Amino acid sequence: MATTTLKDVAAAAGVSISTASRSLAGNTSISEATRTRVQDIANKLNYRPNAQARALRSARSHAIGLIIPNLDNPYFAAMAAAVEKEANAQGIATIITSCGEDPERLVTALEALGQRRVDGIIAVPLAGAKDALAQSQEQRPLVLIDRELDSLPAVVSDPSLGINDAVAQLKDKGHTKIGYLSGPQETSTGRQRLEVFKQAAQGMDIHIHQGNFRHKEGYKGAIELLQAEVTAIVAGDFMMTAGALEACHNAGKSIGQEVALVGFDDFLYLRFQAAPISVVDQDVACMGRAAAAELIASIEDKRQPQGKVLPTRYIPRMSTAHEVQGENT
Repeated sequence: MATTTLKDVAAAAGVSISTASRSLAGNTSISEATRTRVQDIANKLNYRPNAQARALRSARSHAIGLIIPNLDNPYFAAMAAAVEKEANAQGIATIITSCGEDPERLVTALEALGQRRVDGIIAVPLAGAKDALAQSQEQRPLVLIDRELDSLPAVVSDPSLGINDAVAQLKDKGHTKIGYLSGPQETSTGRQRLEVFKQAAQGMDIHIHQGNFRHKEGYKGAIELLQAEVTAIVAGDFMMTAGALEACHNAGKSIGQEVALVGFDDFLYLRFQAAPISVVDQDVACMGRAAAAELIASIEDKRQPQGKVLPTRYIPRMSTAHEVQGENT
């Protein structure tokens, strides 16, 4: 007679595998009615958790997994370096993998790390992998980083202080017509940063390019904003900052004189421009260290990880120092 699996229980109850798992674990995030129904069906089907699998899960591998969108983005590369450094300091190895902003690849990465029996996982989430992330959380400690997704614990930055201060400086310098390079609205970072920018720029003539966190989109969007004759551009992430920087150079626009540019995240080469670039900085190294430290502490203490919100700060440089004369038309 075939052994009843958790998948069988979930199918019979008409719920996802992650919901079935949480119901059987008594997780209060699942309604009492659903928990009772799943438990009753599990009893009827004579479902028994795999004792050997439980024993294997209790063993320590002294390794954690990290899933990031890609390694060719300096922001995520810096994040990975910070996570690995913090883990190494505590005698923990880090297995790093990327998913290319593809939910299916993120699910595959979660499964691969699970097969390698890592003690916990840090992941940059994608909405399309929500169920898989929730299920992974039931099997081992999980900390999201950079982006939020539902109620899963996440280490993220609050863009409010940095963006508000950036826009305030642009206003003080006489800018009234400014553009914003927005990230994808499928991500919490894209949504939050756009909303903060809109609030900060109330009363100004704002132009928004809806794009994604890629260099090409930053370039395309900046060209469109320059054609709209904005006098200042604010980029919603580092890769779009790089694209905007290239677009201004290729368009023959003198940054800091003809157009002001505010970037996102403070990387070294932004300081080496003819007019060093002002940035909203979220200190990605601090974020990576905080996520790794919290994940490892939760593993050691046998508890669920806790989320953390870090502030951003605005670093003004020469790219926003020039004052605009007269009214924009």
